[in-house]
Amino acid sequence: MGVPMPQISQANGEKDKRFDFQNYRKLLLDGPDESLDPRGKPKKEYKALWELILSPVGRDRLLSAQNAANERLRQLGVYFVLKNAKEKIEKRIFPFDILPRLILKSEWDKIQRGLIQRTVALNLFIEDVYGKQRILKEKGVDQALVLSSLGYLPQMIGVKVPRGIYAAICGYDLIRDENGNFLVLEDNLRIPSGAAYMLNCRKVLKESCPFFFDLLKKPLPIESYPTVLLKTLFDLHPSEDSQEPVAAVLTPGPYNSAYFEHAFLANQMGIPLVEPKDLIVENATLYLKSKSHKKRISILYRRIEESFLDPVAFRPDSLIGVKGLFGSFIEGRLSLINAPGCGIGDDKAIYPYVPKMIRYYLNEEPILRDIETYSCVDPKQQAFVVDNLERLVVKEVNQSGGFGMLIGPVSSSKTREEFKKGILAHPRNYIAQPLIHFSKLPCISGSGIEPRRVDLRPFVLMGKEPRVVPGGLTRVAISWDSFIVNSSQGGGSKDTWIIEEEGW
Repeated sequence: MGVPMPQISQANGEKDKRFDFQNYRKLLLDGPDESLDPRGKPKKEYKALWELILSPVGRDRLLSAQNAANERLRQLGVYFVLKNAKEKIEKRIFPFDILPRLILKSEWDKIQRGLIQRTVALNLFIEDVYGKQRILKEKGVDQALVLSSLGYLPQMIGVKVPRGIYAAICGYDLIRDENGNFLVLEDNLRIPSGAAYMLNCRKVLKESCPFFFDLLKKPLPIESYPTVLLKTLFDLHPSEDSQEPVAAVLTPGPYNSAYFEHAFLANQMGIPLVEPKDLIVENATLYLKSKSHKKRISILYRRIEESFLDPVAFRPDSLIGVKGLFGSFIEGRLSLINAPGCGIGDDKAIYPYVPKMIRYYLNEEPILRDIETYSCVDPKQQAFVVDNLERLVVKEVNQSGGFGMLIGPVSSSKTREEFKKGILAHPRNYIAQPLIHFSKLPCISGSGIEPRRVDLRPFVLMGKEPRVVPGGLTRVAISWDSFIVNSSQGGGSKDTWIIEEEGW
């Protein structure tokens, strides 16, 4: 059954079927709508927005504002690079829906505490894995699972990092379940992206839809993110370097899918954006070279996968590495943010153990819940997964961006058979989870107003202290019936508003 129609009177005038709530309601059969209460009425924070959507004058205003927002994104060059089915590069404007997502501050406070707790525990786990390995010896986490992870780097054993922070810039994927609870879907500790798009969503919304900021409760500000990010980088200046900290952003170049973000964040922080060809290591010190001089760099915010960073230490065939970079890092002359090897903390096969990490290292109960997860290395769990593929979501642990995933209820028998063979041949490479019909929100589309699933990518920065900007990037599914929200597969975005509850 769908939810009842909200009790909102429509303005007089010709009815636009594209904005008819009866049509909208038909698309709510398989998931809750965050903007509606259990009775199907708009929540108080969304009431003014729904009145705007359902009035003829309001929807004309919204359609005009959406067009203005799209044009402004084009002017600002807010692009995301995709690969199509033929592996060809496609550069497109970052999809953005102007209807904001509203989250009450009381709810956000719990999310923030849970994210900080999780980030602290994951950093302690990474430090332990490359140090005394207490949690492995005491069998809190499966040792074979850890040591067989592609995220595990033996070269990092015994390497100390400033303040013990391996993952300083962390992104988390949260979904809201059928009961309204936020759950952690995935951890992103290697090269989390999305912060620049979060900032530009807010900027464009202010310019194209200033009326939202009068109509709705004003959101808590997020514009300080670049300043806070730079402060976090400086907090992690190498302990062996007594000179002033000098930071740069390392990008593989303009063909990377998130190159816009690399350039934007470097510009906002006022630090150089560098490519590997711009760098040289001499006497274990990293320099930015130019025709006339060299400039020492002590902190490198890397946006390059670690295996390509240094052809001497890692892949010898890397064409985008800098010889000696890892050597400078392990000698304490350079900070790499995030540190190589922190991917052990966001391996999907390790994900089910994060609640245990929180209890082990912090002696606390997890504030945010995980999704029930089946490990295919366990014979009993593997048998259950193989027998229930049509009901489960199966993920390849080394894939990201929504790739390497089976959504059982909407999959073909051929695809399920392929995944079954993969699981039986390489069980370490797969996990499975129940399908969560996570929440939807109203979005403006070519067909009018329709509900689409959304997740939330908030960011945690770890330096001298944990820092979290209020909100994050809300990612939007590519269609009303899709479970895929990933930008790399064409998913869209919304501005995320954390709003105070006082004054209603």
